[in-house]
Amino acid sequence: MLSQDDLGKLPNHYTIQHIRIEPNIILAPMAGVTDSIFRRMILRLSGCGLVSTEMTNAASVSPKALRRHHLLDFYPEERPLTMQLSGNDPDLVATAAHTVEQLGADIIDINCGCPSPKVTGGGHGASLLRDLPRMGQLLRAVRAAVQIPVTLKFRAGWDEQSLNFLDTAKLAEDSGVAAIALHPRTREQGYKGSADWSRVAAVKAAVRIPVIGSGDVRDAHDALVRLRDSGVDGVMIGRGAMENPWIFLQTAQMRRGEAPFQPTPADKFDFLLRYMAMCEEEMPARLALNKIKQLMGQFSVGFPGSAHLRVAVHQSQTTAEAREAIVAFFTPLVDHALV
Repeated sequence: MLSQDDLGKLPNHYTIQHIRIEPNIILAPMAGVTDSIFRRMILRLSGCGLVSTEMTNAASVSPKALRRHHLLDFYPEERPLTMQLSGNDPDLVATAAHTVEQLGADIIDINCGCPSPKVTGGGHGASLLRDLPRMGQLLRAVRAAVQIPVTLKFRAGWDEQSLNFLDTAKLAEDSGVAAIALHPRTREQGYKGSADWSRVAAVKAAVRIPVIGSGDVRDAHDALVRLRDSGVDGVMIGRGAMENPWIFLQTAQMRRGEAPFQPTPADKFDFLLRYMAMCEEEMPARLALNKIKQLMGQFSVGFPGSAHLRVAVHQSQTTAEAREAIVAFFTPLVDHALV
């Protein structure tokens, strides 16, 4: 439980070099999810101190590639904004980082934590946890190529037999990285099992730069308890924000001693419809449909019968079909709440 005394002692900001991150509850980068539309939706609900682009392969930062995938598009209202890169070639990632700086990023984040076989198979993401010398070369190359802060997101190790999170944290600090974010599962775990936040606390005690913890933050209470118990500078929320975009607002309210806002079915219905409308307006129809399908996997959790909704949306061939399934599911819930 959290007492008022606990809440009063919790830090509410940290700095990444000259950039003040306040509040210190931030949105994790998530492939296929944290595009500009989702980031803007989250920020407009308030309570989130920093957002990030989706992970972008450093080989896909050429002008031609950027016109194709639009992963690094953003609006001024999203600042401060982190742009996250992945790669394993120090020179290539450094060149991409310089390009990203010119695009207007406030912070560059290097991903050394993604567990996807598709990513690690190319030597990117968590694969670098098995080659710390190369990771150090990459971080130093990026740091030398840009003027803006460089941060690192990583995991506890490749597997339980090769836990090297303390070595990774110290390497990052020694390489000039301005802040680090640890997801304390291993690559082998993926998203299974539990995130061991004692590892996050150990990293916080081992370095002087800001440390952000990530993993298993499902609600506002989780966020504040993690902040208190681990002593970290900030908490990063990923899948919890997909399920409940109001988690940042709720955390801010709970910190102030207020009763957290509880979204009704009507609120969630409205969020989905606005998200869909923005997707349809700003991206090709097929991509808009894919975005809706990806969000629905987490967003619909908790509603009775939501498995049927997820199936209906995932089987949809057009955004119109997806909207029809969503309207059919939420309309009775909204009508019942109004009775």
